[in-house]
Amino acid sequence: MSGPVSDEEKKREQDMLQHLVDVAFHEGVLVAIEEARKLNEPFLLDAFHDLLVDKLHDELVARDKIKQAE
Repeated sequence: MSGPVSDEEKKREQDMLQHLVDVAFHEGVLVAIEEARKLNEPFLLDAFHDLLVDKLHDELVARDKIKQAE
């Protein structure tokens, strides 16, 4: 088990998540997912997935980046 995460590490993770969100909006969700996978950091991939599912889905639909499921 690892110890507590430093503020610096939390900031880096938040910056990476914001970068992936920006990629999703500007280049597409699939490009952002592929970039997240290439980082080879399972925590970030999982956090990005949660962010997409929980917070970005409606915004991506509104911006015509993805289609609403029927």
